[in-house]
Amino acid sequence: ASNSFAWRSDSMNVPSVRTVPVQPRSPDELLPHFAEAVRTPTSERHLEGILATIDPRIRSLRLDYADKDPFISVDLGLSERIPLPQAGQGVYRMTSILSDLLGARSNVCLIDEIERGLHFSVLKQVWRGVAQVALQLGVQIFATTHSRECLEAAYEVLGGEDPGGHIDFAVIQLIRSRNGVEGRVLDEASIEAAVRNEIELR
Repeated sequence: ASNSFAWRSDSMNVPSVRTVPVQPRSPDELLPHFAEAVRTPTSERHLEGILATIDPRIRSLRLDYADKDPFISVDLGLSERIPLPQAGQGVYRMTSILSDLLGARSNVCLIDEIERGLHFSVLKQVWRGVAQVALQLGVQIFATTHSRECLEAAYEVLGGEDPGGHIDFAVIQLIRSRNGVEGRVLDEASIEAAVRNEIELR
């Protein structure tokens, strides 16, 4: 399903919006996004550094070629580099997310089911990486999740590990009502109370 956004203002610039779908892109679809993301050495190091916190074996990623067909390969310290899909679903998913963030340079990025394909043990690293890129590029992130572990990891990183107060973190809870679906915004204090008292926020 495609998403459409409308924005009209006579005094403001139209924001650029990027959507990271829940279904992973095919390797061919991912290629141009990855190529744009690693166009500068700084972005390339950033992407590789974040991925290495998720899988410490990762040394580098690059565009490779076989029979004139390009593909993304990963150096895991083995005798040969391997195609990205063979590095695991979590690494593939994060490469896709980071390629969108670093390559598109959008004002707003929507990440659907951010935890999809990721082990719960790496969720804090994922949020740290996403926050780092968001702050560096000045992009606003909206992420959906159905995972309590993912929400708790987001709260611990975005709420608890931000001593400078650079990150604005809120949860938009969607609630079904007679009139359809209503949104309720929870601030950090409300999120903390819900997490501490194990109140369901999904």
